[in-house]
Amino acid sequence: MVMSEETSSMHDRLGRSCPSHHRYSPTVFATPAPVSCQVLYVVGGVYGNVLALDAVDEAFAAETGSKYLIFNGDFNWLNVHPTQFERVNTRVLHCAATRGNVETELGAVGGEAGCGCAYREWVDDSAVERSNAIMHRLRETAAGFPALQAQLTALPMWQRINVGSTRVAVVHGDAESLAD
Repeated sequence: MVMSEETSSMHDRLGRSCPSHHRYSPTVFATPAPVSCQVLYVVGGVYGNVLALDAVDEAFAAETGSKYLIFNGDFNWLNVHPTQFERVNTRVLHCAATRGNVETELGAVGGEAGCGCAYREWVDDSAVERSNAIMHRLRETAAGFPALQAQLTALPMWQRINVGSTRVAVVHGDAESLAD
């Protein structure tokens, strides 16, 4: 396949850039918290692992008092089989959740960010290519579940929570974007 300079340049950025639709202003965290609790579980990076979901459910069920569980993005990744994709997302979406770069890119038009990971230059190109290939397969799976796909991309990028007297901002990346 022959790529034009523009196509080649875009291809080289896949997985290495942090697109504008991944960004937000740190001022958003000044908002009041809609949730207060004494015990907070922030679960990030499940990556489609059903056994990890089972372990989280078991541990959270054992907690007492005012408790809150929130999934913090990238709960999809290796769940490319349709049954597993549906199973993971149905379970997670019954809880509070924010979206990570993976969930954001599942609904992004054009896929110009690849996996949306914003890999640094020191990360080997082959690792970035593998991530983009996984994202491509996951997008194909997600396309078979348009209602779930819409729910995922509608999730907020952050949430404010009060844990006792402590103000907490739950983010997937950092105070300005999902992937950084």
